[in-house]
Amino acid sequence: MTGFSLSAQAQMPLRLNAIQGVQFNRQAQILTLTSSEQLAPQIQYLKADYPGKIVLDIPNAVFPQVHQEIQAASQAINRIRISQFRNDPPTVRMVLDLQKPMEVNVRGRWQGSRYETRIEPVQASPEADPAVGVSGQQRLIQVRRMGQNLLLEGNAPLYPEIRRVGQSRLDYILTFYDVSTSLTGSLPQLRSDLIAAASVSQDAQGVQMRLKLTRDDLELIPFSKDNVCTLQLMVKANEQNLVRFEDLQVDELDRQTTRLRLYANDAFDFQVYPLEAPPRLVIDTLGTVLGQAGLERKLRSSQNLKGIRFLPQGDTQTDVRVILDLHGDVHYQFDWQGKYLEVLVQAKVQRAPVLTPENRHALVVIDAGHGGNDPGAIGVSKQKEKQVTLEVSRLLQRYLENDGIQVIMTRAEDVEVLLQPRVDAANLRSADVFVSIHANSMPPGNTHVRGIETYYTTPQSKVFADTLHRYMVTQLGAVDRRVRQRGLFVTRKATMPSVLLEIGFLSSPEEDALLSNPNYQRKVAKAIRDGIHDYLTRHQKLKPQI
Repeated sequence: MTGFSLSAQAQMPLRLNAIQGVQFNRQAQILTLTSSEQLAPQIQYLKADYPGKIVLDIPNAVFPQVHQEIQAASQAINRIRISQFRNDPPTVRMVLDLQKPMEVNVRGRWQGSRYETRIEPVQASPEADPAVGVSGQQRLIQVRRMGQNLLLEGNAPLYPEIRRVGQSRLDYILTFYDVSTSLTGSLPQLRSDLIAAASVSQDAQGVQMRLKLTRDDLELIPFSKDNVCTLQLMVKANEQNLVRFEDLQVDELDRQTTRLRLYANDAFDFQVYPLEAPPRLVIDTLGTVLGQAGLERKLRSSQNLKGIRFLPQGDTQTDVRVILDLHGDVHYQFDWQGKYLEVLVQAKVQRAPVLTPENRHALVVIDAGHGGNDPGAIGVSKQKEKQVTLEVSRLLQRYLENDGIQVIMTRAEDVEVLLQPRVDAANLRSADVFVSIHANSMPPGNTHVRGIETYYTTPQSKVFADTLHRYMVTQLGAVDRRVRQRGLFVTRKATMPSVLLEIGFLSSPEEDALLSNPNYQRKVAKAIRDGIHDYLTRHQKLKPQI
C-alpha cells in the first residue's frame, strides 16, 4: 500500500505524484508533463508586470530533478522554470515567463502506465482524443462531505484555485475556471465541525465556492483524480496536536529485505517517495516532532540501508523528513499499522553481505547467563533470567554476524554451562571481547529499583565497560546504575576486555514486563551491538577470522 493521509481526523491514503518528464513544443507552444499519477495544477495569472507570468502550482507532487529551466523562445513564452517549491506539503511550481499576454488550458490523459498533462494556449486546437473536455464543457455535478473532507464531482477533472478572502483566516473562495454548474446557493449539507457555511455561485469566469471555516488553524489542500476533486481540511500542527516519534526498529528479514518500523504516540500524515543520485527513500511527515533523541542510525549490517536521518522541516520544525540512504535501487511498500509506520525495502538485485574493513574479522564471545538447572533470577511474572539472557544473546549474535563479526556462543540453548568452560570459549580462541549477559534482581520490598549496571574487573576492560554502558543507558532510556569494578569469575578470568551486563531488574514489575517483550529485547541487543562495534572500531586491533 502506498499513501498520503488526507487529514488529521481521517487517515486516508493518497498517492504522491512524481513528475518524470518535461517537454516543450515550440511550434505548438504546448508544455507536456509526464507523471506517475494524475496532476492537478492550480493556475495564477500575474499581470502586474507586463507582459506577465503564469504560475502553476502542483500539489502532492515531487520533482526529482529539483530544478529545470527551458529557454522556450516561442511566440508567446520566453522561459519556463520548474522546481520543487515546497516540501511540506510537497508542491511543484512552474513559472511561464511570457513574451505577450496569454491564457492556458490544462488537459490530461493516461498514456499506458504514465499520465500526460498538457498545458496549452487557449487558442490551440485540441487533438481528437483528449481525456478532458475542451473549455466551457466542464461541469461541477455534485458536492458532498466525506468525513471532514469535501468531494467535488464533475464530468472531467476539476482544478480549483484557492484564495483567502482579504486577511481572514476563516473565509476562502475556490474558483473553478471555465466550469459551469446547476448547484447554486447555500449548501447546508456541507456543514461540519470545521465548516460553518458553504455556498456556490457562477459568473463569467466559472464556478466559485465560498467556505467559512470554524477555526483558523486549517489548511485547504486539493487533490484531483479522475473526475473527483478531494478537498482536504488539514489541521495545522501545534503543541497540542503534535505527534512525537518514540522509537525506530530496523530488522533484516532476509538477504534482500529490510523492514523499518517508525513508532509514534499517535497516527500522523505521511508520504513516501524515492530520489535518485544518490539513491534515497524519503518519508515526509506532517505535524510531527522528534520525541526521542538517538533515532538516527548508521547501519552497518543492513543489506539495503546505509543510514537513517531525521530532518525537522519549516520554521516551526514541526514536520519531520525521514531519509533512508540506500545502497542501491530498491522496491518498497509501506502501510500504517495502528501504532507504527511500516516500510519494507527490497533490493532489486541480491547483494553480498555488507562488510567494512573495521568489522570484517572480529571475534566476539557472547555468554548467556545461567541455563539448564540454573534458572537465575525469577521475575515478578515468573519468567526466568536464563530465558531472557538467551533470547537477547541470540538476537545479538544475529546482529553481529550480519555485520560480518564472528560470534561464539557459550550456550545456544537451555543447557547448564559451568563458569570455567564459558571463559575457556573465549581464551582458547583469543577472542577480541567477551560479553556476559545477565538480568538483575533485588530482595522483596525493593520493586522500585531498576536500571542498567555494568561490571568489569581488569583495567583493560574499563573502556569497553564504559562504552557498552553508555550505549545501553542512552538507547534504552534506562536508569543509570553506573559502571562498577568487581572480581566476578568470568570477567576476572578472561584474558581479553570483558564485561558482565545486568540489563534490567526482574524484581521490578516495569522492567520485568519490558524484558519479556520481544521488541524491547531487540532494542537491548542492538544497543549492545552498537557499543561493541564502537569499541572494536575505536580501540581494538581486530584479528583475522578463525
